[in-house]
Amino acid sequence: MSGTLGDAVVVALDHGLHWGVFDGFEDRRATLERVLEGEPDGVLASVPFLEQYEDVFAEYPDVYKIGTLDIIHDSTLPGHQGANEIHRQAFSLEQADRAGADAVKVCVIYGRENPDVLGDNLEFAARVAAEGRNHDLSVVLEPTLWGPRITDDLDASFIEQAGRIGSELGPDMLKLYYPGSSEAFEPVVANSPCPVYVAGGPKAERDHDVLEMTEGAVAAGSAGPIYGRNVWQHDDPAGMVSALKAIVHDGATAEEALGRLE
Repeated sequence: MSGTLGDAVVVALDHGLHWGVFDGFEDRRATLERVLEGEPDGVLASVPFLEQYEDVFAEYPDVYKIGTLDIIHDSTLPGHQGANEIHRQAFSLEQADRAGADAVKVCVIYGRENPDVLGDNLEFAARVAAEGRNHDLSVVLEPTLWGPRITDDLDASFIEQAGRIGSELGPDMLKLYYPGSSEAFEPVVANSPCPVYVAGGPKAERDHDVLEMTEGAVAAGSAGPIYGRNVWQHDDPAGMVSALKAIVHDGATAEEALGRLE
């Protein structure tokens, strides 16, 4: 399939690579199957995950597959939260190509205490962005504000700055956090030379909050969401995918899309 994705609902399933077992994602195959029942436009997962469940993906040949190339740890203990800054490119473009990926994704994490970690991160992100086309793989870059020096990871000014730097690194698509309003997000999207997708973060307390954020992001020009926990931690992952698709593809409001979950 390859190429850029266009307007789309993508479900992120790469959380276990970084942080281990999550509630709602204990059974990897079952979770993937529940998500795919909703027929999302794309799935984001680690490159080995794409390989390990090739048989499941084969039943959904139109699903766009994005392989995560980097691994992020903040502790040397598996699944623990800590203050370490461990960030490496773990998988290659060649591996992603063999796994049948259409695109790849790497993060750039701002707010680090150690500038060398950020320096290495920027270097491999730029390299992946430059070399993706050699493997017919589109590149998604995710600039985030996860470092300990950041007090507000939804700071509109920082998101705008990170998005601009991300654009300058040459990706085909950007994945950014939504700063809370269409007005704040619109200039970020308008000044990006490539499609901008929205990250979801932790599961929201209310379905309406997720759908309202999506509606606002799309109104600002975003190509759609790349959500993880707000889909697969939901009681009805397929229903949530359907609701999100109503907003992205049918122009539904958050209230209208909420009806897909009732």
